[in-house]
Amino acid sequence: MFFLLFGLIIAPNTITLSGQFNIFLICICTAFLEEIVFRYYLIPGLSRFLNKKKSVIISAVLFAACHLGNSHFTITAFVSHFLGGIIYAYAYLHTKSIYYPVGLHFGWNYVQWLFSLPMSGTTKTGLYSLMLPTNDYYYTSNSPDLIRNI
Repeated sequence: MFFLLFGLIIAPNTITLSGQFNIFLICICTAFLEEIVFRYYLIPGLSRFLNKKKSVIISAVLFAACHLGNSHFTITAFVSHFLGGIIYAYAYLHTKSIYYPVGLHFGWNYVQWLFSLPMSGTTKTGLYSLMLPTNDYYYTSNSPDLIRNI
């Protein structure tokens, strides 16, 4: 629906199968390592001294702060990482398993990279690129009927 309403164009990039596999490996390894550190070890460690809510917030802040060194990191990226850290922490606490937050984290990173979106403040070329159309897209006869009739 988002693509139809805003007329986003999905353009394929030239990327090899080995390049796609590398993206997959980087995303799964990063997600696994970060979830082990920030959820599996940090939250239980902090929970020995603080309540669960404070442990989750501190782990989310540290998770976001860990990404500050990434190129093109912004306050929006910090907030996104903080909120992601909270979601992954609650997934970990709710399921009592590290696999669910690893899957969520991997999925989020992989989709961002797949569509060449900024991931952790860094832009990489993925399998596709999302492009916004020019302003005249909405006013030409080439625009879809849905957009033209709005």
